[in-house]
Amino acid sequence: MLLRSGQDSDRDAEISMVAQDACIGPGAYGPGAGGLSRRALIGGLTALAALCPCGSLALPQPAPRIVALDAPATEMLVALGRAPIGAAGLAGYRQAQGDLPLLRDAVDIGFFHEPNLELLQALSPDLFIGSFGIGAPVPALERIAPVISIPIYGGETDSFTAAETAMRRTGEVIAETREAEAFLRDFRAEIDALRGLVRTRKPRPVYLASPLLDGRHMILYGTSSLFDQVMRRAGLQNAFTGETTPWGIATLGVEKLTDAPDATLLYIRSPVTDVALDALSDSAIWRRLPFVRQDRVTGIPYLEMYGALPTARHFTAILSTLIREGALDAG
Repeated sequence: MLLRSGQDSDRDAEISMVAQDACIGPGAYGPGAGGLSRRALIGGLTALAALCPCGSLALPQPAPRIVALDAPATEMLVALGRAPIGAAGLAGYRQAQGDLPLLRDAVDIGFFHEPNLELLQALSPDLFIGSFGIGAPVPALERIAPVISIPIYGGETDSFTAAETAMRRTGEVIAETREAEAFLRDFRAEIDALRGLVRTRKPRPVYLASPLLDGRHMILYGTSSLFDQVMRRAGLQNAFTGETTPWGIATLGVEKLTDAPDATLLYIRSPVTDVALDALSDSAIWRRLPFVRQDRVTGIPYLEMYGALPTARHFTAILSTLIREGALDAG
């Protein structure tokens, strides 16, 4: 039995009980994510892509009850001023992003690849929005509410163009078209301004990485990643040119980071960064790398690995600050 309007008090009580019983923990996506195989992710993408990708929906107005199925959907809703009633991996998201007012009343629905169906039913949403795949049976979600898929990664277009489309489409779906267009317009201006800054300097190639806890490997962001697309548009050179997954990442041993000896390395901070850096400091190979020996290693604020356009905008602001400070300058 699905719970609908008119049963708010009973619904709230049921949500509270289900949430307490749910096995929901931090890191469903973001720094603590784990346990999802590539096969499972591809399967989720395939299933979600078969759902309603862009069709019109008759949604309750003015503020439908929306559940974000993954991090990109969550950040797009927040950027457009809409508070989801539930979001996947919310504990991990809050741990990484801090206290966001629009998410204070949201409920954590569990891992993005295995949301808590009982909790979702109790939440009684009007709509699910997702970007990169789900693990729950699609028919089970569709029995609760319509599902909109707005993919960013792994498609035929580059991730930046897909992220622009996703932001625009999200604005249309939630009746925030003007806000979405304003976001896109302002972000384009910020990219243009960053490109102008880059032209006034002589920046080094940039490795962008997330250190892993074993002290021997890093995740590198390369072609097809949203971060690579931002750097290209800004006129910066990505030092990592190797093969990546369709989502733009590769896991490499630190001994492989020798292709661009004049590069700067930017690492993305996360709740596990300090432990990872301590492990790296014990590696003689790491200590011999040129950018380490010459103190060209810089930590930057947390960024979602598979973020949407708000993540790209955050990265643009970070790069702008680094360029102004001369932190990427050669010589």
